[in-house]
Amino acid sequence: MLKFFSKKLDRNLRVEDTEKEFRSRIKDTPLEKKDLPAMIIAAFLVLFPAILLAFGAIVLLMFLFFR
Repeated sequence: MLKFFSKKLDRNLRVEDTEKEFRSRIKDTPLEKKDLPAMIIAAFLVLFPAILLAFGAIVLLMFLFFR
């Protein structure tokens, strides 16, 4: 079983090399025209439900304690 994951394990153990490779890839591929709005919309879609649930839990706790 370990044989199947040896490449991933080796890559994760060499963090500095992986970060250097990632940074070189990022420098070679600049953002396109619509990438920034897409990232903002994706962040909104991911974070908004979590914030809404946390706010709902706080309101529910306030309702239960101060009723």
